Amino acid sequence: MATADGRRTLADALTGLIAKKAERDGTESVADQVIGEHIGKSRTTVWKLRTGQETNPKVETLEALAQFFGVKVSYFLDDERAAAADQELDSLAAARRLQEAAERNGVKGINARLGSLSPESLLTVAKLIEELGEAEKNE
Repeated sequence: MATADGRRTLADALTGLIAKKAERDGTESVADQVIGEHIGKSRTTVWKLRTGQETNPKVETLEALAQFFGVKVSYFLDDERAAAADQELDSLAAARRLQEAAERNGVKGINARLGSLSPESLLTVAKLIEELGEAEKNE
């Protein structure tokens, strides 16, 4: 739902953040009611922001949303900064998944060695560790 000039909308930005948080913390963590309680707004207001029916929130609302999702307010206003923040969030999610996969399969101290890998590479390594762990369980 980009704007006429191709920029991403507030609804797009919010939807992306919701998807990332839901993947990380579960879908219940991003219910409109939960977000509303954290930012001091009603679930209806959150729904309107998420669906693009409300496009001009107060600065205080953007600040509260930014705090809830762990981004800067500029995430909602600057596509370049949002892209950089998205990449950071993706890297953190991939690193977390890798660490969890490694720990489930008895691998320790892996993060220091993998800090320079891209999010895609981290996910590949995480999947490989998960597959190896499953293969060993089935032996």
